Amino acid sequence: MMKLINFDGCEKVNMKYGGDAGPKYPITFDKNIWMIKYPKNTKTYNKPQISYTTSPLSEYIGSKVYESLGIPVHETLLGTRNGKVVVACKDFTHTSFDTDNFTLLTTAYGADYIIEKTARLDHFHDIKNDFMASDLDEYTGTGSETLMNEVLDTINGDEGLQAIGGVLERFWDMFVVDAFIGNNDRNNGNWGVLLDYSTRKMSLAPVYDNGSSFFKNSSFASMEKDLADENAMFDKVITGYSCRHKYAGTDNEGIPIHPFRFIHDGENADCNAAVHRFLERIEVGMGKIEAMIAEIPEACGVLSVMPQIQKDFYIKVMHIRLDYLRECAEKNAN
Repeated sequence: MMKLINFDGCEKVNMKYGGDAGPKYPITFDKNIWMIKYPKNTKTYNKPQISYTTSPLSEYIGSKVYESLGIPVHETLLGTRNGKVVVACKDFTHTSFDTDNFTLLTTAYGADYIIEKTARLDHFHDIKNDFMASDLDEYTGTGSETLMNEVLDTINGDEGLQAIGGVLERFWDMFVVDAFIGNNDRNNGNWGVLLDYSTRKMSLAPVYDNGSSFFKNSSFASMEKDLADENAMFDKVITGYSCRHKYAGTDNEGIPIHPFRFIHDGENADCNAAVHRFLERIEVGMGKIEAMIAEIPEACGVLSVMPQIQKDFYIKVMHIRLDYLRECAEKNAN
């Protein structure tokens, strides 16, 4: 059984991280910068059965799924801080450092350590905005729009992305794996490329921000109910799942894409290829994924971490989706 890391003694660094999934704080741990993600309070949701989302657990498991499939992903650690179950995500834009050789800066806000970045993260949001804005007479967006045709036009047309290579494959790999883990928030702001300051070379950033996976707002009671009803379970994890990407519609919002319906239709050859890559990788990866989940403790002291009902639910969800992806691949191969 894995042991959760106690991050209470780790020093907070004066940096800021964006996003709405829950509070995020940078700390120093193991001679690196790590971003601590806390669970988000659900008091603004219509969720009387739960007090906090399980987004830290979802981030950890979703990221470990990517790792088990051999897809580059940010490093994550499961732990506790301030009486909450949290996930620590290693900041891949900073190098490791010697804690005895910090540069200490005293400001009006207190003492802070100066730690230099080694790379710049360019979100796909900004790349798409720059590419689409090159046609000023037509484009009126902000880069946030996730219309599939615009996303693919940017990937296939932007010279910088073409020079990096492998961007189209990464997009479709994420599309398929996100469907497998139920990550419904792969927007333009949570994937991108890195500029290495020392080499001045661009590369794909590791996959990051997987906290909207595995029904993070579900209660244990709803999981137990779903496990007892196979038809309802199938509807929930296959037909009821949609992602952030959309078809172009009659308005600017577009029409949400249901990934499994999209995959089943088999009309995109690049998506079909990503499904085959996934199925090849999952032959070895699924055993690693199930072993990883089994190693997560049900509790840490008085804190609930991952009760058995939640483990059973997550594994059942993945097996239903895996079986469906196999059916889709067989259908589209004919």
